[in-house]
Formats: sequence, C-alpha cells, structure tokens
Amino acid sequence: MTRFTIAVTLLAIVSATRPAGAGIADTPLPVLDPAETTLHLYSVTGVIEQGVLSTYFSCTSTDSAGMKVSVEVFGSLGGGPASDAVADTVTVVPGGTVLFGTRTPSWTVIDKLVAVGVLSRGSARILATSKKLVCTAFLADAGSAPPTSMSHLTIIKKTKQKASN
Repeated sequence: MTRFTIAVTLLAIVSATRPAGAGIADTPLPVLDPAETTLHLYSVTGVIEQGVLSTYFSCTSTDSAGMKVSVEVFGSLGGGPASDAVADTVTVVPGGTVLFGTRTPSWTVIDKLVAVGVLSRGSARILATSKKLVCTAFLADAGSAPPTSMSHLTIIKKTKQKASN
C-alpha cells in the first residue's frame, strides 16, 4: 500500500466514527422559516418531564416585527433532539409573550406543547428568527392549580455560561 492509500483509508475510518450530533452544542439548527435564519439564542439544562414535574419556557418578543420561536429538547445522552422544533414553532407578535410546555398544565394555558415523552433529565435550546427575545424557564407541578412546586431553571446565552448566575 502506498502512503496515500493508507492516509485515505485512515481518514475514511475517522470520519465514519464521528457522531452526527451531540445535543445542544452541535446538532444542526432546524429551519423555522425558510425566509429567515434560525438562531440558537439560549440553552437550558435541567429539563424534566416525569411524574408531576414538567418544564415550561416563557418568551417575550422585544422586537418591532413578528418572529418565529421554538424550543428544541434533548435527552440526557445528547444526540438528536427529542422534540420537533419545526412543528413546535410559534409566531410571536411584537411585544407578545408565548409559553411552551412539556405538558399541558392545569393552572394555565400554554401556546405550544413540546412533546418529549418521559424525560428524567435533559437540556433544551431556545431558537428564534430574531435576537430580540427574552426568556425564562422553570419546572412546575403540572397537575395542581396553583402548582404545589415550582423551580427556576438557569438560562445561558447559546452555550456560554458565566461563572456566577
């Protein structure tokens, strides 16, 4: 074998063993709107959909134009998304607020159900077609009105967390 053949063979082996996606950091972004670029604005860890606990994402537009917003959930082992961000896309009017949830709660109305099945721990990306979006995320008891338990989840910019939150 020539050195060239060996090099090509090794390159093929290394390329074939590379994972297709590893969760929020490098899974390709879905296209929310063919006319606009999809942006990964925020990441959330601690996503749960199990027992009485569900995860909720509240986002408000600060833009003067409408935008598309979605939440994409990933399981604890990374890999591809556990939800369909394109199907879960919501159009947000200027100044409007939307609520995404992994379960329909008894205490309010959500704008979009992000179906993920049972998820004991996971992460999520908040995606939009504009950077002018503010969001928060929280865990809550979906079955009690008002919720008997609620906990704030830290949101970070894309994949960069500051030392103190």
